[in-house]
Amino acid sequence: MQNYQISTLDYLTIFIYICGIFLLAYKSGKKTNQVPDEDSQYLASKSLTIPESLFSIIATEVSALTFLGIPAISYASDYSFLHIYFGGIIARTFIAFAIIPKIYGKGLTIYSVMGKYGTKSGQRWTAIFYSINKLLAVGVRLFSGSILIAAFFNLNIYLAISIICAITFFYTLIGGLKAVVRTDMTQMALFVGGGICAHYIISSQSSFSWTQLITSAVDAGKINIIDFNNLKPFFIGIVGGTLFDMATHGVDQDFAQRLTANKSQKGAQKAIMISSIFSIIVALIFLGVGSLLWSHYQTITPPSVSNDQLFSYFITQFFPAGLKGLMVAGVLAATMSTLDSSINAMSATLYKDILNKNKKLNIESSYKKDTLIITLLLMLVAFISSKSSGLVLLGLKIPSWTAGSLLALFFTTLSFRKFFNAKLDSLSVIGAYAIGIFSVWINSYFINGPWQFNVYYGFISSLVFLYIKGQIYSRLNLL
Repeated sequence: MQNYQISTLDYLTIFIYICGIFLLAYKSGKKTNQVPDEDSQYLASKSLTIPESLFSIIATEVSALTFLGIPAISYASDYSFLHIYFGGIIARTFIAFAIIPKIYGKGLTIYSVMGKYGTKSGQRWTAIFYSINKLLAVGVRLFSGSILIAAFFNLNIYLAISIICAITFFYTLIGGLKAVVRTDMTQMALFVGGGICAHYIISSQSSFSWTQLITSAVDAGKINIIDFNNLKPFFIGIVGGTLFDMATHGVDQDFAQRLTANKSQKGAQKAIMISSIFSIIVALIFLGVGSLLWSHYQTITPPSVSNDQLFSYFITQFFPAGLKGLMVAGVLAATMSTLDSSINAMSATLYKDILNKNKKLNIESSYKKDTLIITLLLMLVAFISSKSSGLVLLGLKIPSWTAGSLLALFFTTLSFRKFFNAKLDSLSVIGAYAIGIFSVWINSYFINGPWQFNVYYGFISSLVFLYIKGQIYSRLNLL
């Protein structure tokens, strides 16, 4: 570990941030959860405004993978990573008009809505597969956010992960979804502000101005978004990103919860559509950080660290007192805004879909137990993830293995039920996931196709399975 000084101002900045988050969570929770019930705990009593839904979505999707991992991508390559976000514009427009009307006001979770057209076991298996996938994906994000914390305080990575989980666990307990959303908004402002500050600090530490650094990156092709001599990656990103985003933001309880908790269906629709533009803006900020670092290290010897750790290294070594603490708080914010949202969403599915608990149970006691279990599982995944590299792509690839199957189950259950003769039972869910994962495995290890197409392989193969299963059951009069 390199030597550097942690000032009192840095510690104070981080302390104020943590205290502020707990205070905000307490006030939000106290206001909405005086008599906690299902709706208040998991849907904020349908009180979310458009800005609350919008910025909570951004805060949830923009994890420490964005803060630390996206600069690593543009440092090593260019801005072609944005192709996925362009596909997201198409996807979120579709979500607004084709998915939200199917789920808004219909149930506590998206899987409980699907379960109305099937069996309890089908609903349970859908939630179980979703939860496993979410645990893996968020566990990677948790580890990525712990890298800077460990480096900054010279901690063991496992201890850093544990500290983040402990802080997030306690303030998530305070006030349910409303508290999570309110803190997410504050945390989003902090990590975006941190990214903007990074542009200034990198240029101030360099021998060149911000304009000169960016110009150097432009001249070297580091800011290229589209290569007109090779349009294949652009179309792969657009096409792949469309279905991928549709699955991750449309039928993922984590994001769906922020939409179904909105005051109105129209508000939810506006929030999801606007979020696609904000996502691109945030991505550009952090891609720019990677470009500035690349230009800076063209004139001096870069440190002997991986690309994933480069931005963390620069923060700990060169950021001034106070701003160094602000950046660490920004990484904490990015990590916890993803973690708290996922914990709340998985708690809802565990409560409603997997365990199918009775409404008469003490919701607060149940929420505490469920949240603790989920937090411990996320810690375990993060510990295992600490042995991996290429964090952004790893975090994206994990959902791609099962997202297509979940999307297929949603459409066959809620949109095209009669055509598919569909029923959400155990065989439908387990079979769809099995054939979907197998198809993705074929793409990944035999065809060696783009990972962005994993969702298509899973989606199409699951649709075929569900159609055949529906026809067989129909002919045997088993439906």
